[in-house]
Amino acid sequence: MSASKNIGRLEPVALLFAAGLCIGSIFPLGKLATALGVPPLAYVGVTALEATLVLALASLVAGHSLRPDAKTVRYALVAGQLTFAIPWTAVVWVIPHLGSGLPAIVQSTAPIFTLILVYALRMERPATSRLAGLALGLAGTLVILLSRPLGPVQQAPPYWYAAALIAPVVLAGGNVFRTINWPAGQRPLPLAAWSLLAAALGVGLAFAALVGVGVMDWPRAAPGAAIIMLCQGIATGLGYALFFRLQQVGGPVFVSQLSYVNTAVGLGFAVVLFSERLTSWSWLALALIIIGVLLVNQTIGGAAARGD
Repeated sequence: MSASKNIGRLEPVALLFAAGLCIGSIFPLGKLATALGVPPLAYVGVTALEATLVLALASLVAGHSLRPDAKTVRYALVAGQLTFAIPWTAVVWVIPHLGSGLPAIVQSTAPIFTLILVYALRMERPATSRLAGLALGLAGTLVILLSRPLGPVQQAPPYWYAAALIAPVVLAGGNVFRTINWPAGQRPLPLAAWSLLAAALGVGLAFAALVGVGVMDWPRAAPGAAIIMLCQGIATGLGYALFFRLQQVGGPVFVSQLSYVNTAVGLGFAVVLFSERLTSWSWLALALIIIGVLLVNQTIGGAAARGD
């Protein structure tokens, strides 16, 4: 019985780091694809569509029905926008005005906003270990980001800085929404598939509205971009399969730490793909993130999960 409980406690941690590894690949692969001429919103939209196909195939292989009921459709339409479409569109929107460093720092506050929502809605009672774990994770993320060059300081009107808050606030809302509204008896894989499909539609509408005739630039992308996008779609599909399972067993606060793990994963990809060297600050930051995740995991309860 004790061994079973220990395995159950390890599952959220394993899912968190595995999902972060897969989803975090969007940083290096997205950088490579846009450098080859792929419009950023097109990259996000096509990634969501490819991930939908991966998730749908995984659902069928697992023997899960893809036929949705009304509750699943409503859930997916909202979850897809809060989980993928709006946050990534917001990030792409502000980066040209603020650079990439500041939006990354701001996005790492998603766990804090999640915790505020959870406590405001009385979904959990405040726990010292959970607060300490989130603080350590945030500290680790800030150490990684602030110890690395952020590029030249860019001047922008104040509303662009306010717009940078869209991503973490929406991600926090998505973490809470998915927990509260998880359709009874529904499996993670079909829910993830429908949510990513809804996200692809949402990003497609945003692309059409913001880029307009620029969509004709798509065929000019270098041929190698297609291979990168295929790899990204597979990685994202696998990542969101793990992510929705994590939502089920970990709850909104624990799943919000994906923002911290993505930062660490992004650094790892930079070392492997772009030959960047790890500093002592980076090792300290990674240690803080890991300790933070373990502290938050100490207070995970069965009430946070939704379904089997």
